[in-house]
Amino acid sequence: MNEMTDSNSISSDGQIDDRNTTSIDAIKNRIAAINSLPLEEHSEEYEAVHASLQRALSEIDGI
Repeated sequence: MNEMTDSNSISSDGQIDDRNTTSIDAIKNRIAAINSLPLEEHSEEYEAVHASLQRALSEIDGI
């Protein structure tokens, strides 16, 4: 079973898997930037962020 710490995954053998760190950080940056977009683009950007989050979650071992 994996533990999560700071967007990194630590496997049962103690190896750190940071493959998702960059993508999670990019998603967080996209969320933070939504307020700077024109209002009519918010919905589309939220949908894109949601799709990115789903992809990131599907890449977690065991899911």
